[in-house]
Amino acid sequence: MTQATPPSDFDWTILRLSIASLVVAIVSFAAALTSAAIANWSRKDAKRIAERAHDEWAQQKWFDLYFSTNSAYDAMEKLQADCNVQNGRLISIRGGGNYPDRANEVIRLFREIQAMAMVFPRCTAIDMLCAATSGFVDDQEGMLDKQRLKNLMNAMNDIREKALVDASVLTRVIK
Repeated sequence: MTQATPPSDFDWTILRLSIASLVVAIVSFAAALTSAAIANWSRKDAKRIAERAHDEWAQQKWFDLYFSTNSAYDAMEKLQADCNVQNGRLISIRGGGNYPDRANEVIRLFREIQAMAMVFPRCTAIDMLCAATSGFVDDQEGMLDKQRLKNLMNAMNDIREKALVDASVLTRVIK
């Protein structure tokens, strides 16, 4: 039996170039797969960072609303504490000033928190806040109603629940 030999005009250079091209193609394919994996990991990491930033931003907005509501609550509570009311009538105000000016300052604070609240998604906490801080223009004596103050506290507590600091934020700060 005779052994087959390549024809004498066989060009080994072309074979070597073809093998080298195949190796380059395989390495390029592996590099492309690695690049795709890195890009996918980067995309997921960027998405996670964006979601965390959004969550922190949203929490900060709830805190801002809570802080403003707390200021309005304190102003209304101080006004009620300073007013001496007998038989449903205002007798005097401790600490100076007149009732209309002090009541208008509380109403101004209410308007600020209502303006903030109007851009929040509609929810029970926002509805409670709006109900507790509206209707004073026509009835400024309602500013002395203890139930209104309690309603404002209930709304503020609902907002506080949404503003609670996520523990992961604190652990990142501590590190």
